[in-house]
Amino acid sequence: MTVGSLLALLTPLVLKWLIDQVLPQRETGLLLLAALLIFLSYQGRTALTSFGNYLTLTAAQKMALRLRMDILRHVDRLSADYYESTPPGAVMYPLKEPVEEVAYFGSDLLPAILRMCLTTGFTGVTMLVLSPVLTFAILPLIPLFLFARQHFRRELSTNSDSVQTNLVEWNGFLEEHISSVLPIQLLGQEGRQERKAFRLLARTTHSYLALFRTAGWFTVWTSMAVVLAMSAVIGYGGWSVITGTLSLGGLVAFYSFVTQLFDPLSGAAELYSRAQRTFASIRQLQGVLALQPSVTDPPVCFPFPCHDWGLEFTAVEFGYERQACTLQIPSLRIAAGERVAIVGENGAGKSTLARLVTRLYDVKSGTIQVGGVDIREVALKDLRRSVCYLPRDPVLFEGTLASNLRFVRPGASDRELREAIALADLAGMVSAFPDGFHQRLGPDACQLSGGQRQRVAIARALLQKPRIVILDEATSCLDPTTEALILRNMSEYLSTSTLIVVSHRASTLLGFGRVLVLSAGRVVTDSRPEAMGSSSAVICTSLMKSILPT
Repeated sequence: MTVGSLLALLTPLVLKWLIDQVLPQRETGLLLLAALLIFLSYQGRTALTSFGNYLTLTAAQKMALRLRMDILRHVDRLSADYYESTPPGAVMYPLKEPVEEVAYFGSDLLPAILRMCLTTGFTGVTMLVLSPVLTFAILPLIPLFLFARQHFRRELSTNSDSVQTNLVEWNGFLEEHISSVLPIQLLGQEGRQERKAFRLLARTTHSYLALFRTAGWFTVWTSMAVVLAMSAVIGYGGWSVITGTLSLGGLVAFYSFVTQLFDPLSGAAELYSRAQRTFASIRQLQGVLALQPSVTDPPVCFPFPCHDWGLEFTAVEFGYERQACTLQIPSLRIAAGERVAIVGENGAGKSTLARLVTRLYDVKSGTIQVGGVDIREVALKDLRRSVCYLPRDPVLFEGTLASNLRFVRPGASDRELREAIALADLAGMVSAFPDGFHQRLGPDACQLSGGQRQRVAIARALLQKPRIVILDEATSCLDPTTEALILRNMSEYLSTSTLIVVSHRASTLLGFGRVLVLSAGRVVTDSRPEAMGSSSAVICTSLMKSILPT
């Protein structure tokens, strides 16, 4: 870029030499040399500029790759409270347009700014040597440009931030809308969604128009400096030629230099406006990278206990953000290998309790221990490798059934897959697939029913072989017979693992010797076998009296 900017000085100087010396002397050889020098000036500058652009584009794309990976790694570490309070579109947006904007800055905008600075500096020095008087005549016009830039800077920055904010809102809406098109159609609310989309797009359009209006006024005021400079060169330069203090070639060369000086300054208005959008994107990326997870690894991590993985709750209190305390458990112990069912009305705190065990959230006070070790002192990866939490709506991925099952254990053999499939009562479904367990399931496994999805998630959990399994309504889409079969298979296959099942169905509880009843965030009934007898019927009757109105 530096050499290319130096070559840009060659053409006006060759023109001066051509007009003042070559043409008056009618030297054909020098004329050919002048033509060759002009050719080398333009072609060399073009070649060097193209090569410089290639280098900056390569660097910018590599930078964008690293930046995207840095952001992805960062958001992967953020906790559940961030994802449950932020729309998916807003989470994804920084990985798309802002990074593209920063990459554009590196590949196009930054080279243009560098070329402008180099060209302006070299041209200014050459003009000063060529005609100090003319140069000092146009120098006062440069502050006019700087004043205009400063005057519009804040408004350009504000408008750029507004564009980014509106784009985030639009992406969040679009993500939610596209993922919910079928329910929207069933509810007959297409018009309502389209009106909301129009309002969001209108705000985005208005913010863009405001940005372009500001940039337009910026261009008008800065171009005034260019026009005044050219007028001064023509007027004073022409008078200097008439009086003999400047040659005709010098005037032509100086005019070319003025054009060469203010051309990049004229483009600086657009560059500055676009740079403000880039800075807004950078501020947004900085905001994402500044977010910190609320659940983190401790400075010193203890290993997950190898033998005793019983759970013990002591003076546990927890409440979600901007909510009162939703869970209070003064004392609760679940022995290793125990089978426990948790029931209660909606909002009783059943899922919250399960999430605390996996450290999706941390308790506000008190402790949850496994094998005598506070779970906050166990590395998150180690904890979640040993504690499997299955929600009601499991997450499956684009790909085959086998790839979804191997998500937790990539090295699992085909024999282990078949065993997990059989235990989850999926053998009939797999045999009906043309490609067996290599059958592709479609985006988000959309080809599977709710019950099939739950059984695939259970098969995946069996492959994981966790020490603590928590099923949070994870069998709600299954019929009672299939549910009882799978729970029995899990209990036998994971014979030493602790099994905790959250459910609303009385039939689910028949195979459990201990039932915890939660109400308003507290354990109101703990039906231990020694307290109530081993009869499942007794337990279920007691449970129904606890959670159903008289």
